[in-house]
Amino acid sequence: MSAPKRVILGESGGPTPVIDWEVAGAVDQAQKNGWEVYGMINGLEGLLNANIEGNIVDLTNIDPMSFAFNGPGACLRTTRIKPKERQYKKMADNLRELGIEAVIYFGGNDSADQLKGLAEFADVQVIHGIKTVDNDLPATHHCPGYGSAALYNATALKNVHNDYSSYRVKANYTLEGAVKQGWDIAPVAIYQVMGRKAGWLAQGTGFAKVDPKGEIVADRPPHIILSKEILFDKDAFLNKLSDTVTRLGEAVVVVQEDLTEKETGKSIAEVYSEEVERDQHGNIQHGRSTSFSPALFLAQLCTNELNVDAVHGKVKEVALVPQHIQRSCMMSSIDASEAYMVGASSFDALVSGETKKSVILKRDGCSTSTGLTAVDNIAAKERTVPAEYINDISGPTQDFIDEFIYLVGGPAAIPHFSARSFPAASVPQSIKDNPYIA
Repeated sequence: MSAPKRVILGESGGPTPVIDWEVAGAVDQAQKNGWEVYGMINGLEGLLNANIEGNIVDLTNIDPMSFAFNGPGACLRTTRIKPKERQYKKMADNLRELGIEAVIYFGGNDSADQLKGLAEFADVQVIHGIKTVDNDLPATHHCPGYGSAALYNATALKNVHNDYSSYRVKANYTLEGAVKQGWDIAPVAIYQVMGRKAGWLAQGTGFAKVDPKGEIVADRPPHIILSKEILFDKDAFLNKLSDTVTRLGEAVVVVQEDLTEKETGKSIAEVYSEEVERDQHGNIQHGRSTSFSPALFLAQLCTNELNVDAVHGKVKEVALVPQHIQRSCMMSSIDASEAYMVGASSFDALVSGETKKSVILKRDGCSTSTGLTAVDNIAAKERTVPAEYINDISGPTQDFIDEFIYLVGGPAAIPHFSARSFPAASVPQSIKDNPYIA
């Protein structure tokens, strides 16, 4: 009897709430087909340092669902390594010594690029399974991880608005000898989401704007969404914000990690920051303590440059940067199910003799299925949000909502609150004739 075939799995890049469901799907299929299953701790870094006990683990007899119910994050842990040629060669040597015949690697575009690099030196089958909360991979309808992060952001944004709008105050003031009414305190919440190159998560916060039928309701927050696809015009932003605060006495602004400034074509971090930090892949850093924060930048604009005639008191701004929270606190059941499909299909691709392929998701009406594309179509490439899905800085179009809201579980998965609108009580004329003026 011939020895069973052996596959090794790894996770790479930013974890998603459902990346371990991909691992579960792959392990399950491999076990059913009689393959031995190994895991790389910290992805290609674990393979590179395979001599260290525990960096290569045996998953052959483990319950696949122990991954699915492990909680958020990457059970096999993750990596941001950008390997050099000598490292790839060492990985290839280790694969040969371990008797590995195939590699399945779950990750985004950088991870696909690294797997492609490994395939140049290792004589094994390689399959890439897509995942990223950023949802910015080409050749696929969407990515596992996106629906869960979008669900968290829309829910958090809706709740933050309910909380922060409580500060809104209307009061009396005098202007040129006449008594006027205006906003004494106008709360403005600025919420920053992940996404370096594309605004999928930013536009996804627009799910908070819908009613239970899934239709966008005018003037529901977020009122302004700034994403990479729309060039940042500071004056246009401030004008839109001023108009919103004038009408509503409040505003909710969403901004992604990076924007492109209209006048220069550069990142706003390069335009408005003295020093720009980058990671080893060349990406501008946004989540570190010393890096540029678009949310804080916009909050400072509110303090220093926003003028609203209807506000005679102050604009009360707050900058919220959930960072890793948005990908670790909620899971969409639909997102998890599709991630499991990607994992299972990744192993099925090996059995079919495929290599150097990425498993993607296809959408046909109300049905989702997996498919394959060359890993070259994913590696180091991005996909932005199509123009027809964006209504300038007002947020997503109804077509965007209709196409993608199912990923969070549909309109009912988003909280729906009362309008908090009460009939005015009758006030004596004596009070009306004698208003309080601060």
